[in-house]
Order: sequence, then C-alpha cells, then structure tokens
Amino acid sequence: MVNKKYLAIGLILVVAVAVFLIFFVDWEARAVKKQLRSIAKEMAWGSAENELTIAVRIRHVQEKVAETCQIEVPSYKISLSVAKKDVPAYMMMARNYYKNLSVKFEDLKVESIQLPQARAIATAYVKAATADGQRNDEAMELKFYLQKVEKTWQITDVNEVQVLSR
Repeated sequence: MVNKKYLAIGLILVVAVAVFLIFFVDWEARAVKKQLRSIAKEMAWGSAENELTIAVRIRHVQEKVAETCQIEVPSYKISLSVAKKDVPAYMMMARNYYKNLSVKFEDLKVESIQLPQARAIATAYVKAATADGQRNDEAMELKFYLQKVEKTWQITDVNEVQVLSR
C-alpha cells in the first residue's frame, strides 16, 4: 500500500515536471543562447595553442555563420559582408594580429523569435593582446540576427549597438 502511494506521487511529479518543461521552457531561445555562447567559446585562443586546434575552432565558427553574414562594428571600423567560405581567412588574419584573444558574452538576451528568424543582444567582453604585446580590452553591445537552417541557428548579421554615454 505504501509503495503504491509513493509510486503514484512519483508519477504525478514526473508528469508535472514534463508539463512544465513542455509549456514553460522556451527551447528556441535556449538554442539561440547556446549557439552564441558556443561561438564566443570558439573565438578564444592563446599564443601557445596548437594550429590544428585553432583550425578546428575556426571550422566550428564557420559552421555557425550563414552563407552571407553582414558585420557592422564601428568601434573597430568594420563594415563588411562575409561569405561563409571566407570565414577561415578572416579568422586567420585575426589570429595573426591577436596572439591572445578571448570573447565572453554577458547579459545575453533573446529579444524575439519569429521562426525561422531570431534577434539577440549581448554585452561582449573582448580581451586581446596583439603580436607586439599591446593589450586591447573592450566591452561592447552587440546585436545578433540569426536564421534557423536545418535545425541549426546561423548568424546572418552582427551589429554594434551605439550606447549613449553621459
């Protein structure tokens, strides 16, 4: 009798958790955030890292970019349209210029999802050291536009948000 009572309570709890997960968790927003965090993780390297490791990371970034990606970052004087096939070349140029680089997204927020498109915003903390040892640490607000292609979110646009200062 006691075992049936605990079994019934356990079954009710499992059903309640399943219902909660189905109706109250935004799986698409979680997927968008996961994709952006993954890109930030892949865009980190150190001067002592293996070239093969860097090549694998660059390949992972390339897979997360749409066929054409528009990048607008006025603080770095970047305004260009990048084809997916050109991502490795741009990443290697960055690798040659910055010997140490780390990118971290904070305050990541998915502003809207209207399948197959999404828009997210994040504060990007970039820590970099050039080949001659100069530090270049910066924080900036970035807005991302993503497109869902074959169950994967790919970045189509990256824009720096101009934050007004006092």
